[in-house]
Amino acid sequence: MVALASTALLALLVSGVALNQILPGYFEQQGQAKTETSAQATALLVIDTVNRAATSGLGDILNDPEQRENRIMQPAAEEAANRLLVTVAIVNTVDGSQAAFAQPTDVQAAEAQGLAPDALAPTTRLPFSVELPFAEPLAPGGTLQLEAVVSNPYTSREATLTQVRGALVGAGALALLVSLGVGVWAARRLTIPLASLGSFSRRLAHGHLDARVPPAGVEEIDQLGEQFNMMADRLTESLRLLEADRDRLREFVADVSHELRTPLAALRTYTELQKDGGVDEETRAEFLDRSTEQLARLEWMSANLLDLSRIDAGIFPMDVRVGDLREPVRVAVEASAEPAATRQISVTYAAPSTTVAIRFDRERIVQLVTNLVGNAVKFTPPGGTVAVEVRDEPEAAVIEVADTGPGIPPGELPRIFDRFYRGTNVGEARASGSGLGLAIARSIVEMHGGFIEVASVLGEGTVFRVVMPRQGAAASGELANTPATSAES
Repeated sequence: MVALASTALLALLVSGVALNQILPGYFEQQGQAKTETSAQATALLVIDTVNRAATSGLGDILNDPEQRENRIMQPAAEEAANRLLVTVAIVNTVDGSQAAFAQPTDVQAAEAQGLAPDALAPTTRLPFSVELPFAEPLAPGGTLQLEAVVSNPYTSREATLTQVRGALVGAGALALLVSLGVGVWAARRLTIPLASLGSFSRRLAHGHLDARVPPAGVEEIDQLGEQFNMMADRLTESLRLLEADRDRLREFVADVSHELRTPLAALRTYTELQKDGGVDEETRAEFLDRSTEQLARLEWMSANLLDLSRIDAGIFPMDVRVGDLREPVRVAVEASAEPAATRQISVTYAAPSTTVAIRFDRERIVQLVTNLVGNAVKFTPPGGTVAVEVRDEPEAAVIEVADTGPGIPPGELPRIFDRFYRGTNVGEARASGSGLGLAIARSIVEMHGGFIEVASVLGEGTVFRVVMPRQGAAASGELANTPATSAES
């Protein structure tokens, strides 16, 4: 606001200085032109007056120097002074005597027109001569050498300068008031949005993450407000994620505790029965087998929990290289074929005849396929089939694992990749799992930049589809084409 007012006053000051530099020169030229014109007019008026006196039979007056000055020169000088509004003097250049002198007499009328004597105007001296035609019986005529001296012309210099000064003062006052008004308006336009930002930041500091900055109509303030709103959105999202992580951690700890309690309780029971000594060899052997199963389950669960903790911490080891995807899938299928055969389940494998070249971690792909095939075998009844297929598509490689099990209810499909979620469809198979295999499978796929999806029909079976994008992997020509192999049991 102060800067705006200062700018306006500075502009007026510069204008005033410029006018003070320009106007004096203008009025000086105007005064000089007026005195020069008035001198010429005075000389013509004196000459005309003398000629009219000569033709009117006033030769005796013209012949008498005193009467000539009083009755001819003085009236002519007075007429010139009143008409031209200047001070007029007529000087005899021969002896330097002053023949006539006159000043304007109607000063009030001149002042009413805004005119005043201009002492700064230059004085103009104009020599001229007058012929004196004497009538008979007077002596022959002669010539008068005269000089018209004109000074102090009435001009509008003072009135004009007064008007200019008044206009500058008025304009300065108006500019100051306008600048103050504009400054107050601009300041309020900025301070009100800034106060709103301050209020928003205080509410945000007190935990009101739902607060938002409304538009203020000022581009810079609105941009700042948008940044504040984006920050609030990020904080809200971060808090939501933290709360979700806290809830998941609480559920995770509860699930782990529950999962560990079951095998530990079974082992404690088996151990106490062994200590009693009232158990025959057959029962002892059965207890030992079941204890081995529970220990294997604990070992499997601990390994999976370790993998999940590494995944959450971002330190899950990955050795990603360009390779043939068919090879780790085939290894996992062959490793699962024997356990499936003991359950009278057929496992088939199909792959393209040429290399499926993408970037992947071999051990993680083996783990992924092993989890998916093991899960399919677990839920497929005897006599069923588990089909594994690798397909090479233009933008990605696809792994599908399909089974002929009972299927998954539609309401459970969104949760099957959650940790420790084991579904409700098949009791015995559900009880034998830890609910971690599919969660780990999804994490492995996502770490490869892909995604996993599932489709299931009750009574017909389930299909897991893994999509692995190429992610800049070399074309198939980078690896030697090798024939596909298939495994079936």
